[in-house]
Amino acid sequence: MRLHQARFRGRVVPAYDSRCAICSLKELRLLDAAHIVGDVEFGGEPTVRNGLSLCSIHHRAFDQNLIGVSPDCVVHVSRRLLDDEDGPMLDLLNGFHDAPLHLPRRTTDRPDRERLEVRFGRFVELSA
Repeated sequence: MRLHQARFRGRVVPAYDSRCAICSLKELRLLDAAHIVGDVEFGGEPTVRNGLSLCSIHHRAFDQNLIGVSPDCVVHVSRRLLDDEDGPMLDLLNGFHDAPLHLPRRTTDRPDRERLEVRFGRFVELSA
């Protein structure tokens, strides 16, 4: 685990009321703090505004650009997953397509729109 990761998680997850921003799962042991812009990229600081509280399955899908979050905080599922028919787990993922994120109550903790725009651009490019 990277040195700052525990502190990053300790700020991001509580900002989202300790639940997944996509599916609302509240099992703390399955929640991660996902970077919107990666920590090795420009703008990838470990701040709450550069993070999303995601369950492990949504975090992995987000990191793999199988799901994306638009700058208006709407979840998008890649065409690849939407077109696939692989059973109930995939149906569960696809069910969040076009759903709004569950956002932190404090507006100062909400995802940075510019970072979402950068990340969503990458999602669109890679999921085309």
